[in-house]
Amino acid sequence: MNQVFTAAPASSSPLRRHLLAVAGVLLLAASGAQAQTWPAQTASIVVPYPPGSAPDVLARGLAERLSGATDKTVVVENKPGANAIVGSDAVAKAAATGNTLLLVDRLTLSVNPVLYAKLPYAARDLTGVSDVASVDLAVVCRADAPFKTWSEMIDHARKHPGALMVATGGQGSVHHLSLELIERHYGVQITDVPYKGMVPAAAAVVGGDVPCVVTGPETVLEHIRSGRLRGLVVGNARRSPLMPDVPTLAEAGAPGDLLIPTHFTLFAPARTPPQVIRGINAAVARAQADPGFVSTFAARGLVIAPGTPEQVNAGVEAETARLGKLIRDANIRLE
Repeated sequence: MNQVFTAAPASSSPLRRHLLAVAGVLLLAASGAQAQTWPAQTASIVVPYPPGSAPDVLARGLAERLSGATDKTVVVENKPGANAIVGSDAVAKAAATGNTLLLVDRLTLSVNPVLYAKLPYAARDLTGVSDVASVDLAVVCRADAPFKTWSEMIDHARKHPGALMVATGGQGSVHHLSLELIERHYGVQITDVPYKGMVPAAAAVVGGDVPCVVTGPETVLEHIRSGRLRGLVVGNARRSPLMPDVPTLAEAGAPGDLLIPTHFTLFAPARTPPQVIRGINAAVARAQADPGFVSTFAARGLVIAPGTPEQVNAGVEAETARLGKLIRDANIRLE
């Protein structure tokens, strides 16, 4: 599916902390300004998820602003399938000109090579361009669950090994791996109930099939506000503005890294010239400085998060070391 965008006017809301962060990225990008460039032809952002998903909507918003800012056509192509492998492979094997980019959950580059015995590409075939946005996970349960707080849930799991069921996005997903971290830290047994996506997982909790879910805020926010669901913890150093009554992991007395954040990130084929990477990164940072772009996605629980190519690659390396060990220790394998 392709879609072409034209420029859209920016909002004027300040969002001071975010803009200061973006300004820092722009200053770093400016240090290499003489070498910066933008692909001369139409650029495409490949999204390895279905139309209408959070990363798809994010990619379309980004493409709209890049089209206007660069006076070049930027299109979005959906190539879903096989845990983002189909779209990632397409970009890994594309010409290294900067005309074909991948917007993907950064975690897949760290965990897929460990989860799967064979991949049609290697993580080294892709290189970081820019972080675009992040989503913090939360543990959310039915309001009538037999526990009301995080500590009560953990106590329940201790007293009833394996009885607590928690919905996730499937084996090897960020939600499943977060659940593994929770089990290992507390020495408890929790039953993972995998679903094909977070919309059906959240619906299962609302419908009473399972009592809890590990998810981002978008799929459960309406039900938390209505009182049908209760947030127990959120995986951030600060409370979510969308769920201000939900404590952080630290406030609940838990390590702050038990819930793994999702980073939606741009990658390019590995041999893309550095000056092209820097040029795209600078253009993305300018789009991220648009307060309208920030506020649009804040309402969906997405935090616009600029970053340099070096920071992206360092993040992939760190996640590979930590989560690769977790996957091997837990003997999680996918075919």
